[in-house]
This record gives sequence, structure tokens and C-alpha cells, in this order.
Amino acid sequence: MKNEDQEITKQEIKKEFQLERMILFSDAVFAIVITLMAIEIHIPKLPDGVHYTQISFIDALKHVYPTIFGYLLSFFFIGAMWYKHLQMFSLLKDYDKGLIVRNLIFLCFIGLFPFGASLITLHLSFLLPAFLYFIIIILCMGAQLFLHDYILNRSKNIIINVNHTDQKLDLKKRIYLLTLMVVIVSLGYITYTFFLEKEDKSLAMLWAIVFIPISIFINKRLKL
Repeated sequence: MKNEDQEITKQEIKKEFQLERMILFSDAVFAIVITLMAIEIHIPKLPDGVHYTQISFIDALKHVYPTIFGYLLSFFFIGAMWYKHLQMFSLLKDYDKGLIVRNLIFLCFIGLFPFGASLITLHLSFLLPAFLYFIIIILCMGAQLFLHDYILNRSKNIIINVNHTDQKLDLKKRIYLLTLMVVIVSLGYITYTFFLEKEDKSLAMLWAIVFIPISIFINKRLKL
């Protein structure tokens, strides 16, 4: 009996170690993505022999503002997704192939954030880069919900045995918010493509304002 207990203990320690490796790998991806976005923030280089004056340096900083905005916006979304990832994995006591595959799919889309952030910093006269950026956000949110649903509803053997009512309500709320975002981005793109004149194209982004009151309404209707 003692040998059996020792073997069970060894197996539990092994599972905890392997699950911790998955968490550390995920954290490393988040950290690398944030670092890659920060690397993109740099002052434009001057030709050889030319030096910045105080005025020209301040003027150069103005060109960095869009990159800083893209970094901060992306950092906010990545931070929110990392926090949710932390909460989800705190519910686990083991792992399986389904968990690994869904986690890798999620991290794959997270890796697109540096590309998305570089898109919205481009000085372009059209809004397609902004729509592509929001598509990346939608893909990340969808993949994380796919992972969250698997942990709560489809993997009974790897989750700790506690009350998950709050977590399931939170999942339901986030599904509604993602659906709302998909609808608004789609309406914005349709408006931008088919209904606005060339000089009014930026008005398509006004659909984003609709997201705020409806998301607040959803949060109040589905209280945790």
C-alpha cells in the first residue's frame, strides 16, 4: 500500500510539473509578444552627419505617437487575455491533448499582435489596417473562449472539483461580447465598403461607439 501511495504521489508531482511547463511556455509567448511590440518604438534615424536639435527631436517624437498608441492598446488587450488565461489555468489539476491543442491555437493568434500593432501605426488614408487589427483581436478572443469552454465543459478529468458557476457565467458573458464585436466590425466594414463616399470613409469607425453602451448593458444583465 505504501508503494502504491508513493507511486500516486510521483504521478501527481509529474502532472503538476508538466502543467507548470505549459503555463511557463504560455507566459513566455505573452512576454515575447509584448517585447516585440515595444521594440517597434524608436525614433526615426537621421542621415549620416545630421544631428537632432531640440526642436527637430520633439517633432520626431510626434511621429512615434501612433506606434506608442498601438503598443498601449495592444498591451491592454494582451494583459486582459493573460489575466483570463491565468484564471483559467488556476482551475486545472491535470492536462490532456485537447487542452494542449487549444492552448497552442490561442497562442498562435496572440503571436499576431505585433503584426496587428504595426498595421494601426501606418499613416494610411484607408481603414483596412484597423479592420485587420480588430480581426486579430476577435481571433484571439474566440480562441480563448474555445479554450475556456473546453476547460469548463468538456474536460471533467483535468479540472479541480469546485463550484464553477461564476466561471460559466463569465464565459457566457464573454461569448455575448465577442458576438457583439463580430457584428459591429462586420457592420463597420460593410458601411466602409459599400455605403460611404471616399471623403467620409472614417465615419465607419463610429460603429465602435455602439460597442460601449451595449457591452455595459450586457455586463449589467449578466452579473457575476
